[in-house]
Amino acid sequence: MASPETGDAVRVLLVDDEPLIRNGFRFVLSVDPAIDVIGEAADGAAAVELVRAHRPDVVLMDVRMPGMGGPEATAVIVAQSDSRVLAMTSMDAEDHLVRMLVAGATGYLLKDESPARIIDAVRRTAAGDSVISGRSTAQLVRRAVENEGTSGRRAALERVAMLTDRERDVATGVASGATNQEIGAALHISAGTVKTHLEQVFAKLGARNRVQVGVILERAGLGPVLD
Repeated sequence: MASPETGDAVRVLLVDDEPLIRNGFRFVLSVDPAIDVIGEAADGAAAVELVRAHRPDVVLMDVRMPGMGGPEATAVIVAQSDSRVLAMTSMDAEDHLVRMLVAGATGYLLKDESPARIIDAVRRTAAGDSVISGRSTAQLVRRAVENEGTSGRRAALERVAMLTDRERDVATGVASGATNQEIGAALHISAGTVKTHLEQVFAKLGARNRVQVGVILERAGLGPVLD
């Protein structure tokens, strides 16, 4: 898996049914020589095939498309590859965004973000970070739980039981919407140590983003994460 840290170019697949949006993102990303757009797709089904053929590092995926949409394609890609999916969304697509995150997208960015933020989001995603603003996490967890209910309590409890006490503290902080810096301050540890614990939380819970962590904790009854 390429990443900015290794010096290899980050290989990106663009997925959107609007050619103008794909062209715009391709132009923005072309500014960074460490990012290589290796292909484009106009729907989820084509994206799945291109991921199988080319194994990109990051898939920039629109949330709403005709045919196979973003959430369905994300679930298949996450299950069948190591590619990381970064959702592209607009302000009026929150329900679809939640479905993307629950399906396994590692984060999201708004389509009207500045070029610098788009490039940064792609690079952070390739490096393994979850690109979701801390302020949004609790709201997205709430919507996900409202949409899907609290089923899967036993499975959630089994996953949470694998966490150490400190990992559980970090997971609870993440689910409440706190940033790594805020969690570190509350636990009297560094933000770097929080990130290390969070990597273990993701691995043990089988989560790919902060919203999934929150949903699993809520299903396990470990609140209050929705306050």
